[in-house]
Order: sequence, then C-alpha cells, then structure tokens
Amino acid sequence: MNEQYLNQTIRRIVYLESLKQSEINNLSAHIKEIDDLVKSLMLDEEMTDLTLAEFNKVLTSVKTGVATSLSSYTVAVGASLTAIAIDTYQFETKSLNNAFEDVKLSTKIDDAKKAKIVRTVKNTPLSVTGSEGKTVTDLFNELANNESNKYINHIKLARYEGKTNQQIVQMIRGTRKNGYKDGLMEVTARQAKTIVRTTVQHAAMQGKAEFAKDNADIIKGEQWLSTIDGKTSSACRSLDLQIFELGKGPRPPLHHNCRSTVLIVLKDEYAGRGNINKRASKDGPVANESYYSWLNKQPKEFQDDVLGETRGQLLRSGGLSADKFAALQLDKNFKPLTLDEMRAREPMAFKKAGL
Repeated sequence: MNEQYLNQTIRRIVYLESLKQSEINNLSAHIKEIDDLVKSLMLDEEMTDLTLAEFNKVLTSVKTGVATSLSSYTVAVGASLTAIAIDTYQFETKSLNNAFEDVKLSTKIDDAKKAKIVRTVKNTPLSVTGSEGKTVTDLFNELANNESNKYINHIKLARYEGKTNQQIVQMIRGTRKNGYKDGLMEVTARQAKTIVRTTVQHAAMQGKAEFAKDNADIIKGEQWLSTIDGKTSSACRSLDLQIFELGKGPRPPLHHNCRSTVLIVLKDEYAGRGNINKRASKDGPVANESYYSWLNKQPKEFQDDVLGETRGQLLRSGGLSADKFAALQLDKNFKPLTLDEMRAREPMAFKKAGL
C-alpha cells in the first residue's frame, strides 16, 4: 500500500474527529433551550399544587419543547452528514490521484451522484452493536422521542413523590457541587454526542463505499484500519489491517463511537511500488504492524488495562502469534467471543498461559 495514501487517510481521520467535536459543540445551545424551558415552567405554582389538567399541560410543554430542540439540532447535524459523505467521496478521488501515478480519476461529481450519496447515507442501515438495522433517521428520531419521554416520566414521578419545583429543576439540571453532570440534561448530552460521533463516521464510510462501488474496476478490496491506542474496541483491534473483497467485509462504524476506517486497496496494476512503513499510534508513528503486534510490545499494565487480565496473560504467554490472537477474538460474524468460547477453540493456549 502506498505510504502517501496512508498518511493522507490518517490526516483525514484527525480531521473527522475534529469535525465530530465541532458538531458536538453546537449541541450546547440546544441544551440551554431545554434548560430555559424547564426553568420557565417551574417559576410559578408548585407541580404538586396543580390540578391534573394543569399538570398535563406542563408535561405537554416539556415533551414538545425537548423534542423540538433536539429535532432542530438533528436537522442541522443531518445536513452536515450529507456534506461529509460527499466530501469523503471527493477526498478519495483526489487522494488516490495524488498518491498513485497510474490513477487518473475524474474529480467531477454531478448533482445526481450527490443525491445518490445522500440517499445512501440516510437509508443504509448501521451494523452498530445495539442499533443493528437502524438508519441515521431512526437514531435521531429515537433521540428526540426517548429523551422527551424521559423528562416527562421523571417529572411525573417527582410530583407523585411530592418534590418541590426546585428539586425537579435540580433533578433535570444537575447539582452545582457535581458540576451539573448528574442531571437529565447531562444524560441527554451524552446520548446526543454518541449518536453524532457514530453517524458522522457512518456518513464518511458511506461516502467512501459509494466511491469504491463507482470505481470497482480499479479496486480489489478494502483494508480495515483501527486507531492504535488503549480505547480501541476488541472487535476493531482484531479486524485491524485485515483485507476484505470489495463489499464483502464489515464496515465501520462497528459500534457506537467507532473511529475505525478502511483503506482502498487497488488492483496490482494500479497500486505501483509504494509501501507503508509507518502508521499512527497514540505515541506517534510506529512501524507498520497490526494492533495486537503493537500491543504485545506495550507494558503489562497497559495490556491488562486494554484486554483485561485474562486476555492480557493469554496474549503474553499463550504462544499465539498476533494474527492468531486477533482471529481468536471474533466469531464468523465479527462479534467478540467470550473467554469460554475462546478456551474451547484454543485450549492449549490457555493451558500454556496457566489459565
């Protein structure tokens, strides 16, 4: 694989993470809207003093206000997602043109193609664990609906328990002593941030997938590329550097907050002679190697922190190569295996590691 293309892709990953944070930063204005709404509704009579009809009217205002604020935010994020996907398609075109002398792809992208990319982003279901089969629209609709229901259910319970308006506001906003990190709004913010990070990654990968399909005549596959640090998931660790036929392998995001990507692997006649000899890690460039090959060289404490003590011991003392260890982590559907399932497949490795 061409080193220039790899470096361009890594820079793109950094850019994408910054873009995720930018979209997340825009959330604060919408959280403030919810805060202002709650405070305004709690200024007058105590919830416990209201008639049922009056109380239900307050609940309707809360539900509508929270849903409207979150829906407004997700519409803005949705516009960004389509722009990200289109930009990713164009980036791959320019990136391959710059990195490979024998690649001469057109950089033009017409409105019909842009519209197709937009549909792909919106309609392609995610394979994210816990949200399998859901689309971007599903995730955002669930956010607005679930969070608004959460607010009214908590307020109902608070009124039943006889809590004051001040206590209800505190329940929603959180407490000053905990930096307002223990209220419902913080939970809402965390949920929204997770969805934003996941859907931005999805949009970028769909833009790349569309590019790959359009240029299948020069592409033979895709290579999984995981971030090399202690936060990488077990599934992504095991898939790192594996090459799959075009359209045959898993695609990021594999889980919520996934940061993995794929590299386009060109057919031999287009790939040239370039080789990757460096890639990014938490400590800067490292020699080109898989995640578990890199992890095997890290301190014991770091290995156990990433894998857990049992898997860490198996990595160090089980006599398995990095590739064999990686293959032992996932089933045929790329889902993580339990320790018992791993032991059934490689009993001698567990015995050798004293496990």
